[in-house]
Amino acid sequence: MKYDKSAHIIILELLKKENKPMRASEISKITGINRNTVRGRLQELKKKGLVKNTVDGWIYTK
Repeated sequence: MKYDKSAHIIILELLKKENKPMRASEISKITGINRNTVRGRLQELKKKGLVKNTVDGWIYTK
């Protein structure tokens, strides 16, 4: 699978802008990115320490 940097950027920018926990389904609805793609990208961003999964949803950590 090709690495899609643009999806990572879109997700990070949304989490920074909203400044609140967001669920993958909500991110998908707002961005138009497939929910499974959002979930995968969030896991990759988590491994890099850029986002964190909380009880209320995903947050930007930097």
